[in-house]
Amino acid sequence: MRQIVKFYSSKYVILFIMENDDFIVVEGIHKNPNNFDTIDESTKIIHGPFKKEHAENLAKGLIQKNIDNFYHRAWVIRNGLEINNICEECKKEDVSVKQNLIMHSYKICNSCNLTRKIFPI
Repeated sequence: MRQIVKFYSSKYVILFIMENDDFIVVEGIHKNPNNFDTIDESTKIIHGPFKKEHAENLAKGLIQKNIDNFYHRAWVIRNGLEINNICEECKKEDVSVKQNLIMHSYKICNSCNLTRKIFPI
């Protein structure tokens, strides 16, 4: 998400385009707490956008706050990404894509993730 900040000086207008705030935190109650798709829409709350570190800290806080509720989860997701099972590298559909998106913020399948680790570019 882009945010434009204006600073005024005596002669210039300085514009900063901030693109770091591109993570959101989604919290709610799930029927299956290990599957993002099973979230109860009536309990879904979206926080953000934040920088990645702030989003992760908020998610940890929400998880700790609701530690007694097994079905409550908080997920850190890159804002603007369509949540589906299509890998961005190999363009194949795989169940692991959504898991890797939630766990590592990369929308890639396990085989591409392994390839990335073995043969870093």
